[in-house]
Amino acid sequence: MLKRGSRLDADFIREVSDVIKMLGHADRIRMVEYIREEERSVNQISDWCGLSQPVTSQHLRLMKDKGVLSCRREGTKMFYSLPNPLVHKMLDCLATTQEDMMRR
Repeated sequence: MLKRGSRLDADFIREVSDVIKMLGHADRIRMVEYIREEERSVNQISDWCGLSQPVTSQHLRLMKDKGVLSCRREGTKMFYSLPNPLVHKMLDCLATTQEDMMRR
């Protein structure tokens, strides 16, 4: 439901707020940017981010539980992907903002 003077629906605001909370950690932003275009294993993500596997797994599990990421198991390995279109748009916005700021 839109309130007078607001362009944003209350349900959408709640959804965005949840995603922003999950992305409120620099390592999590780096992780979702890394897996944005391609599914990655926990070990690939851990190596790329320079974090231990347990710390990486904890971040990934939190984001999966909040619907930011999807995962699948293949044998003993877990693979994560980023199907959430809202997160893709947020990453686009961050990239555009960075480009704009670098031009100044």
